[in-house]
Amino acid sequence: MLDWFLQIIIDIFFREVSVRGSFNFPATGPTMVVIAPHANQYLDAAISIHAAHTVTNRQIFMIEAASSYYSKWMGIWSRWSGAIPVERPQDLLQSKEGTIKFENYPEDELTIIGTNTHFTKDCVSKGLIGIPNNGGNVKIGEIISDTKLRLATSMKKQRGIDALIKGTKYSVAPRIDNHELFDKVFDALHDGKCIGIAPEGGSHDRPELMEFKPGVALMALGASAKYPDTEVTIVPCGLNYFHPHKFRSRAVVEYGNPIVLTKERGEEYKQDSRKAVNKLMKEITDAMNFVTTQAPDYQTLQVIQAARRLYSYGRFKRPPLPVVVEMNRNLLTGYSKFKADPRIIHLKESVLAYNKKLRTFGIKDHQLETATDNKLKTLCLLLNRVVSLTFYSILSLPGTILFAPIFIVCSVISKKKQKLALAKSVVKINATDVLASWKVLIALFFAPVCYFTYSTLGLYIVYRYSLFPSLSNSVIGLFVIFCGTWALLVGTTYSALKMGEVGMDIYKSIDPLLLSLHSSSKQLNELKEERKKLSIEVTEVINELGPKVFKKFNEVHIHKLSEQVEAEKEEIESRSRSRSSSRSRSTSRPNSLPPLSRSSSNYSGFSNFDGENDNGKLPNLAHVSIFPDQLQMPDTATASNSSSVEHIPITADSLSTGVNTNSLSDKIRKAVIQRNKENEEEETS
Repeated sequence: MLDWFLQIIIDIFFREVSVRGSFNFPATGPTMVVIAPHANQYLDAAISIHAAHTVTNRQIFMIEAASSYYSKWMGIWSRWSGAIPVERPQDLLQSKEGTIKFENYPEDELTIIGTNTHFTKDCVSKGLIGIPNNGGNVKIGEIISDTKLRLATSMKKQRGIDALIKGTKYSVAPRIDNHELFDKVFDALHDGKCIGIAPEGGSHDRPELMEFKPGVALMALGASAKYPDTEVTIVPCGLNYFHPHKFRSRAVVEYGNPIVLTKERGEEYKQDSRKAVNKLMKEITDAMNFVTTQAPDYQTLQVIQAARRLYSYGRFKRPPLPVVVEMNRNLLTGYSKFKADPRIIHLKESVLAYNKKLRTFGIKDHQLETATDNKLKTLCLLLNRVVSLTFYSILSLPGTILFAPIFIVCSVISKKKQKLALAKSVVKINATDVLASWKVLIALFFAPVCYFTYSTLGLYIVYRYSLFPSLSNSVIGLFVIFCGTWALLVGTTYSALKMGEVGMDIYKSIDPLLLSLHSSSKQLNELKEERKKLSIEVTEVINELGPKVFKKFNEVHIHKLSEQVEAEKEEIESRSRSRSSSRSRSTSRPNSLPPLSRSSSNYSGFSNFDGENDNGKLPNLAHVSIFPDQLQMPDTATASNSSSVEHIPITADSLSTGVNTNSLSDKIRKAVIQRNKENEEEETS
């Protein structure tokens, strides 16, 4: 029922969801699916669970924040899916008595003094201290007395700094004991289950990945160490959205080359856990670079996307979505390598100028192609589109009117949730990552309400005016009428959805046709000519520089990739059709995991690591934080630079995927080049 339910949600919200690399997902055995970027709050889990079931008929048990798991409404779906709850310190913040301020800022950024405070009773070392009004959270380093403590790191959020200079109220959260979580995951992997985790910790709307939390490595290595006969397979899963928060958008789920942990890796973890964790996190980071599209900023991403649209495929048709995603990724790799080249600099400036002109006309790049110099042909095409638009509008009108309240409520409430999420977070840009999820959740509640209301109203009208005497005179007949009305409403909704989608595509094509008839058509034609010249320049530069980065980069290779994607799509659909409808027979579909009890422990961190002579020591997993517990960033920063693994110096070079844009570009370039090299060697052999 869960898979059927998710299928409906995904089919309604997304126009297309493609899967690539399905052969990398093991059909059986202990598996950890590493999911990034976390760009669509709850929908990321829905797509990941659904894709895994489509590909292998396996159930993914997601690791989820306990605040969602135990929530009144979202918790229903979480428990239904067998999610594993994890406590986050920031969700446990509680206000305490007194006020706090810096003792001597800016000379000392760590020492905090309090008035009427009870630090020794209320606070704990390595716990969190929070500043109200979105001032940020920071970890406590040392408690000196009831009125004095030192922070583990300096406060980076300016609002929090200003509040601590003046004096402010505060909240505290305890350290978290996650030993039960790790034991549960170890046992689940040993039983051959599939665990899903988003190592960024929280959803965001940034163009680059956030720093990965090392919990995923500790879980996989810990299971291998505890059960030497268990070979854990780590599958990188990239979620590539085109417009993640928009209704009827597209997405590509891409599985990368799996990382298999043998018992030797478990022994390495036992001997030197610090080194083993660092090594595995680097492998995971590199693997995720293969399946995700990252850019140092939105402007660069927009330029890359425009260049990919302008690229001419010659005699071949435009590639399917998965190949489009790979092209974006490869273009970013090439850009990072040649961005200092004068041709690339000129091309970037030209593309930005072209995009600006498109915005001036209020049209998209693909719409420019429908413009023509032939006024009569344009007029005929416009009239045809207007008639078609009227036809589809009439077909979708009943559903649009009946369910307009749902659309309005979804829009209003989701925007309120967006503002609330933006106020609470310091890593989100516009908090668009929460929009899609809340639109779906709100619709899931209000759609049945509308269906019930309208069905009841229809039943009353039929009964009141005896429209169907043979049915309205009996209880069974009335029930049939009620169910029939409900089914009719569902069909009306779906018809309005499909007709509205086609009508919207037609509506978007009206503007360029009107512009072609308008007096400004001369400027429009000039823009078309500019696009042709720009397309030639883009194609020539890419075809020249592409092979210097990827040996087999050309239009023929792109066509072969397209054929591979289409073949894989057919294979997935074939396996899905031939799979037995009885899921209980599948060994890869275990029962839901029992929920973990909420912990009240005050411990967190790797307290048994002192930084010296750590060989042979295993981390105290009761003290590991899975989600970010330092939700603060400099107001001008682009990503978090803090690590939650205390006393384990996992460097940004080995773990972070969003701290340094130069490092990011280099890593992506090296990772993608290496993958293409491996593919070429496989083809040669």
